[in-house]
Amino acid sequence: MAGSAILDARGNPMTMMDSVTSAIQSASTVSTFHPQQSAMSFLFAPQLAFAAYLASGMLQKVVDIPASDRVREWRDWQAEKDQIEAIEAEERRLGLIAKVKQAEVLRGIGGGALILAAPGNPAQPLGVIGKGQLKAINVVSRWQLTGKDYVEELSDPAYGTPTMWRIANSKGGTDVHPSRVICFRGDPLPAGYGVAGDDLFWGQSRLVRVWRDVERSDNAQGWFAALVKKAKLLRIGIPGLTDFTSTENGQARLDKRMSAIALGESVLNATVFDTGDGQRPAETITDHQVNWNGIPAMMDAFDQRVAAVADIPFTRLMGRSPAGMNATGEHDTANYHAMVAAGQELDLRPCLEQIDAVMLQSAGVDPKGLWWQFSPLGKPTPEQEATRFKTTMEALQIAADLNAMPEQAFNAGVQGVIEENGWLPGSLPILADMSEEERFGLNPDAAGGDDDPSRIQSEGGDPVLAGAGGADTPARRAANDAKPVPLYVQRKLLNAGELIAWAKKQGFASTLDASDMHVTVLYSRTPVDPIKMGTTWADNEKGELTVKPGGPRAVEKLGESAVVLLFASDDLSWRHRGMVEAGASHDYDEYQPHVTLTYEAGDVDLDTIKPFTGALRFGPELFEPLDLDWKSKVTEQ
Repeated sequence: MAGSAILDARGNPMTMMDSVTSAIQSASTVSTFHPQQSAMSFLFAPQLAFAAYLASGMLQKVVDIPASDRVREWRDWQAEKDQIEAIEAEERRLGLIAKVKQAEVLRGIGGGALILAAPGNPAQPLGVIGKGQLKAINVVSRWQLTGKDYVEELSDPAYGTPTMWRIANSKGGTDVHPSRVICFRGDPLPAGYGVAGDDLFWGQSRLVRVWRDVERSDNAQGWFAALVKKAKLLRIGIPGLTDFTSTENGQARLDKRMSAIALGESVLNATVFDTGDGQRPAETITDHQVNWNGIPAMMDAFDQRVAAVADIPFTRLMGRSPAGMNATGEHDTANYHAMVAAGQELDLRPCLEQIDAVMLQSAGVDPKGLWWQFSPLGKPTPEQEATRFKTTMEALQIAADLNAMPEQAFNAGVQGVIEENGWLPGSLPILADMSEEERFGLNPDAAGGDDDPSRIQSEGGDPVLAGAGGADTPARRAANDAKPVPLYVQRKLLNAGELIAWAKKQGFASTLDASDMHVTVLYSRTPVDPIKMGTTWADNEKGELTVKPGGPRAVEKLGESAVVLLFASDDLSWRHRGMVEAGASHDYDEYQPHVTLTYEAGDVDLDTIKPFTGALRFGPELFEPLDLDWKSKVTEQ
């Protein structure tokens, strides 16, 4: 079809889009067709459906975007590591994600299916298979499939589905059992719509729903493209033109004159015309410019209509916000993600569960206890993730204070929350190597050893506290049983040598020793429970924190004699504020991360110093009792 010209009834060339429109309009005028049946049959005809899809870039986006978004982030398995690796390897071998996307595109055009290529007669039900026996997953469109013997008994669970599929091929066709066919169907048609068989089974095409509005949008683009050609018009007035062209000689003179005008414009960028001599009237040439006011907004209106009918945000469909509007589409994105998630659960999950029933056998994975969920489409910002972490931990702290759950079960639940959300990833391999008693049980050192008479072992192995609800009642140890103390938290500067070398070049005679350089995270004179301060989520696996090069920096005096390097760090500021909100105190109104350089600046003019701009690498957090006499122990080099 792509290689041949398309002609209308008079033999004139047509675009592919025009041919589709013409065919649909012709179908609606044929009196022998029922209006509903004519529209359905012609719109679902494979030549017209695919011609419409291929002829319009806008129509392709309307169909492809939801299909792509349904599989874009794919899914997260909840299983053992070796099981997940085996499943993902099998998905890669079969090219499952790409095949599912193709099937979702076909769902939007009119319907499609995945065919499971597995051992046995294709016409027989697919039974148990061995490892590696799912040979391939192939994609077909609904027009390659014909349903046979649709179930019409309303009390049958298989009502409305065929008992056998026929796949068309060069040899005439092959019967395939429904257990080997995973169908990607459109939205169900309303009851009593007047269709049956394959049309009723496959449902409503997304392409049909948006066709008219996409056609109008494409036509608007075509009209604008034609208008661009007339952006600049020369209107040439020639006296007596009608009489002048009535003879062959006059027409030849006119053609020669127009060629001279065109040559002057192309060579000299000037228009040459006859101004007359008083006896004869002059030629007139008017330069006409098209007014574009309102045209972009009008074209956007057509595209916004397409976005509304397609249920896709304008910013996602067009890659920008509407012209002349302040809307960014951020609020629409959340609604769109919710719509995609609903489609994943209602339409895509049943298809994937059919595939998984066979694929897990081929991967050699026992499906017992396995489950998965779709990965979220939107990724939270670091600030949003920090807020969510803080809110979740505070809620868990409230639950911990209730003492309503044995500690072993509570700890397992908390670790599950942390693992499910991807927090503290470096801790998981270490926890996995621990025994269950070490990982989920009580801390023996917190309430005596195993021989301590105050510790009682319950039947299930959960340690309990004496006097906490009775000797036979399991209870979880309170989280705030550590002794409150005035607290100091710091991080040592790991690359202090770089900072010292920079300071010496700036003229500082001495600096703090490298081992003394640090950033203070908390200086709390108020006694606090260190355990309640929690942990930071911004660390790497070693507990280290890096402040990237650049950003706001300053060298200033702090207090009477300290000279410090001030820098910005949202991670440190968030951490400090969280500990203050947990009950710690702070001597100053605001917290400003800094590293002290020296207490003996001498005559160095701080206003002329360009601050150190390199990376600052800090070690893990160190919790210490507050030492009010710390300054007397500082030495400089």
